[in-house]
Amino acid sequence: MQAFESLLYRAEHRVATITLNRPEVRNSLNRKLRLELRQAIEQADGDRDVRAVILTGAGGGFCAGADLVERLPGADRDGFVTQILNAEYHPLILGIRQSPKPWISAVNGAAAGIGSSLALACDMVVMADCACLYSAFGSIGLIPDGGSHQMLQEQLGSKRTFEMIALSQKLEALRCLDLGLANRVVPADSLLPETEKLAGQLIRAAPLTLRYSKQILRESARSGLEATMSLEAEIQNLMYRSRDFKEGAAAFFEKRKPEFEGC
Repeated sequence: MQAFESLLYRAEHRVATITLNRPEVRNSLNRKLRLELRQAIEQADGDRDVRAVILTGAGGGFCAGADLVERLPGADRDGFVTQILNAEYHPLILGIRQSPKPWISAVNGAAAGIGSSLALACDMVVMADCACLYSAFGSIGLIPDGGSHQMLQEQLGSKRTFEMIALSQKLEALRCLDLGLANRVVPADSLLPETEKLAGQLIRAAPLTLRYSKQILRESARSGLEATMSLEAEIQNLMYRSRDFKEGAAAFFEKRKPEFEGC
């Protein structure tokens, strides 16, 4: 198993838990953490025993975004920011969004900047009652990145998203729940146990259902109703021919819990 310095990786009971571990800087993303997080995402994806992944942060914050103190060679060069975003940040967001496995973010404090993108990239979001999503870019003369415009607009619509960006708004946990940005808000001291309980429910669900529904939801965001129905029809045929469907149908008639294999 890969050894990490800037994050903690634990896999047990079919759930992988990835903990950003730079609490002294609110888990801001320096180069080492970015590269290690990408490796951890790939490790969780490649582990056949892992059926769900939890992403959280150590200490009092989930992720404060990019580490603005770190200075990398060539940082003053025109195009450097674009290069870094494409090479080091975007693979993190896409790795989570395109993973065939369900991801849950356990947001234990502020998720700011691209930290909020990491949280929202996950399929489900559980927030501590003291947590928040914070779009602070406008206050320092930047724009949200890491896909924030799309992920926020999917849930909030363009007007609320623009307001959040323009006014550098901080959305508290209960407000996120009201707006549909979070699935659950729980007391801070029970965040991880509640998230693990949710992950436990996911790993007992049909893996193929989770995988393909995640894919359809992702693709339907950029396609119309007809294209979505066509994709559903193609995938439903695959599902109908799977061993998991045969097991699920048999379990239904035999009045027992199904034992899914993901094939």
